[in-house]
Order: sequence, then structure tokens, then C-alpha cells
Amino acid sequence: MRKLLLLALAASALPAASIRGVVLENMTGRPLQRTRVTLAPVPGSPGPALSVRSNLSGSFEFSALPAGEYLVSAAREGFAPVEYGQKEFHSAGQPVVLEEGTPAFLEIRMKRFGAVAGTVLDENDVGIPETKVVAYRDTRPPQLVGHATADDRGMYRISGLQPGRYLVRSAAKQFEDGGYAPTFSKQSATVEEAQAVEARLDELTDDANVRLLPGALLSLSGSVIVTPSQTVTVTLVSDIGRETATTSSGFRFDNLAPGQYELFAETEPRSGMLGAYSQLALDRDRTDVRLALSPVADTRFFIRDDGRKLEKTGTMKVLARRKDLAGVGPVQTVSVSANLSGSPAFLGPGHWELTMTPMTDHYVSSFYGPASERLERKRADLWNEIIVGGGYERAVFGLASDPGSLRGTVTESQNAVAGAMVFLEPWDAEQHKRLGDVRSTRTDVRGQYQFRGLAPGDYRVMATFEYQMPEEAEMDRAETRAVKAEAAASLAQDLDLFVIR
Repeated sequence: MRKLLLLALAASALPAASIRGVVLENMTGRPLQRTRVTLAPVPGSPGPALSVRSNLSGSFEFSALPAGEYLVSAAREGFAPVEYGQKEFHSAGQPVVLEEGTPAFLEIRMKRFGAVAGTVLDENDVGIPETKVVAYRDTRPPQLVGHATADDRGMYRISGLQPGRYLVRSAAKQFEDGGYAPTFSKQSATVEEAQAVEARLDELTDDANVRLLPGALLSLSGSVIVTPSQTVTVTLVSDIGRETATTSSGFRFDNLAPGQYELFAETEPRSGMLGAYSQLALDRDRTDVRLALSPVADTRFFIRDDGRKLEKTGTMKVLARRKDLAGVGPVQTVSVSANLSGSPAFLGPGHWELTMTPMTDHYVSSFYGPASERLERKRADLWNEIIVGGGYERAVFGLASDPGSLRGTVTESQNAVAGAMVFLEPWDAEQHKRLGDVRSTRTDVRGQYQFRGLAPGDYRVMATFEYQMPEEAEMDRAETRAVKAEAAASLAQDLDLFVIR
């Protein structure tokens, strides 16, 4: 007993380990102070999660750490976030292995976000000053990410861009003798013909010129009819974004390009929401749009069990996001208590998508909502589309209490890999497409991973340090494994670490 006690005292006397380092600007090598450096233990490591800021010389330190494996990341305004050990910006960081009593020193180099610049030009290639320019991520529909205003020479610069492909578009410009239609770089009126530009970290892409297209600009105006009189938010949506106006009577949107639009009108749902929704094709000036707001019934959410009976199962979270011509909007969270009366939430008129937050002891086995039977059906555990109108709306999630699970070990050259990212993608094998959001986890110190709460269906799974969150095309090119989850079944699937050679 005395010998064991002496061994324990000797072990406790061993010096604790530490992680020290310096944060530098990548281009110049100058120290970066006030950088937030975060330490997170790999699952299974005994160490704490900590955060510090670098000092005037860019130095930081985490002291008195137990041996283990740690993930280190850094973030600073104006710079792309860094995970130590990542190969590229979109790669996942690799763990720092810390042995007892041994210090580790890290050098973290941070790159600035990319920027896109150019000149807004007229027919004679002369710069047009004070023109608004926006940048979209090159997706369908495009996603607005940044904007700028051209200077007195027509030159603009949009900063803060992550690496990737972007579309640049000028806003409409009106003069006394005519106007210019919104135009994509280099000179295109449509998304399909637009020329994408590439943004890279620590670089300025400076050839994204926009030569404006002359064109008739349109206006859209009208009135809202609301009783009692109150403030109404009117939102105009197209495939390249949204703009809003606040009014209690008339509204107007100017400098519009011909095309398809959606109009939403909503009041605050403090004492009941009033709303209106309209779709229109704009090919001329419109001054006759009337939006008559009517009561929008709250959408009531129900949860039922396998026997299709409503019962109390506690409070759960439903995520809701509007879906329109501009894509999907911000996610709203609704707390839902499963009971006979249903849990209410105000969702404005139009198309919405609903899903439940991931659970470990249940999965969504069925879904029914307003007009859902007329829309494209997907797996109930993913995003479900509905159409909210003016009447009583009812959304029902069916829950099953016997979800599947997936576990395994990630290895490279027969050695277990700690801290690797593992991605699980809902997958339609017949149509060869991603069905919903990808789930992710990291392997523990023994290289093991686990996903719980899986709904029955097909998935693809991959382990790698190459990505923080892979796109569908990147999953296609990687070494993925197809798995089929079943209710109440525990799948085992070991994975080889995918590495881009």
C-alpha cells in the first residue's frame, strides 16, 4: 500500500505540460495581438477547454495541462479563422499530441480574407461613380455575401470573402436621360451568363469589372390594406435577394429589372399576425398592387408517437425557415410541447421548411403539414416543405422511439486516428443526390466515432482531415462508404482515413 502511495505521489509531482505559441500575420510575419486562441480536448482527453488572447508580441500560453490530444484554433477580425494543422482554409485541424511534462510550441500564421475589386463602366468604358455593387456566392440561387459603393472613378472593392467563386453585380443606376439595368460582371443581365470570379485568401482579385447594360428600369408600387391601421413590413423577393419597406399605407420599390418576384406583407405577431402574399411577373411599371392583409392563424405543432396518438413527451425544438425565390431565409427556433392542444407559432404566408433538431432517443418517422402532400416529399427526418395560408394550419411530427446508430473506428495504415472529422450524409442512391444537412463528429482518442438517433434510410459516411464540411461534389470524389440505417439497429462501419494525395 505504501509503495502504491509513493508511486501516486511521484506521478502527481511530474511537471504539467503546456502549449505555448505565437500568432503571426501570414504575409508579413508580424505578430498579431488580441487574437482569440482556443484550446479544445479531443473527446476522451482529460484536459479542459480554454481560451486566451495573444499579447502584444503575438504570444499565447496554455499552462498546467494534462497529457492528451488537443485541437487549437485562432480567430481575429479581418482574418480567416485557423485550425492548427489544417492543410487548406476549408480543411479540418489536426490534434496536437501533448505528453506529460513536455511543452509544445506552435506557430500559427493567419491569412486575411480575400477581396474582389473592379470598375463599374459605361458604354465608353468610363467609370461610373457612386454605383452600388454586390457580391454573391456562386450558387443557385446566388447567396448575397458582401457589398460596396464605387468611388468617384467608378472603382469598388468588396472584402471579407472566403475562398471560392463569386458573382459580382451592379445595382440599377438611373439618370435623367436613361438608366442602366442591374448587370453581372463582365456584362450580363442573367445569372446563367454571368462570369464568376475567384477569391483567394491574402489576395485581391482586381479584374471583376462590370460594363453596365442600358435598359429600362421598372418600379413596383401599391398600397397595403390593414385594419386596424398599423405598421406593415413589405418584402420584395427575387432570385438575387430581398429588400423591405415599412409602411402603414403605400409602398414603392424602384430600379427593378424585369423578372419574377414575390411580395410578402406582415405585421408584428404581438396580438395576432396579419399577412398577405403575392407572386408576380414584372415586365412593366406597376402602380396598382393591392395587398389586403388578413388574419394569419398561428401554425400549431403536434407530436405523436408510433401509435399515432398525441401524448406528452416533453419539450422539443422545431426549426423553421422561409423558402422563396432568393433561397432559404434565417432559421427560427420553435419550442414544441407535445400535447393535445398543440404548440402555436406565427409563420407568415408563403413557403416554409420545417425540421426537428437531432435527437438521440427518437427520430422523426412521419410528417404532415399544410399543403405538404402537394409538394416534393423527402424523408420526414429532414427538411419538410409546407405552404402557410390564412386559415388554421397544423403541422404534425410523428416520432419513433427506436432509432438506429452507427459506430466504428477510423484508421490510417492500421493505426487509429484521433480527432478526425467524420461526416454522415443523408443520401438518395437512385437519384445520386444529397437529401439534407450533413451531420459531423470527431473521433475520440481511440479513433472511434458514433452517430445516434438515426432515422431509417441510406447514408454516406466519410472520415478525413481534408474538410470542415464537404460539399456534395467533394463527397462524390472522396472515399465514402454507403450504409443503410434501420430502426433499433446498431451498425458498425470502420473507415479508412481519406487523404487527398
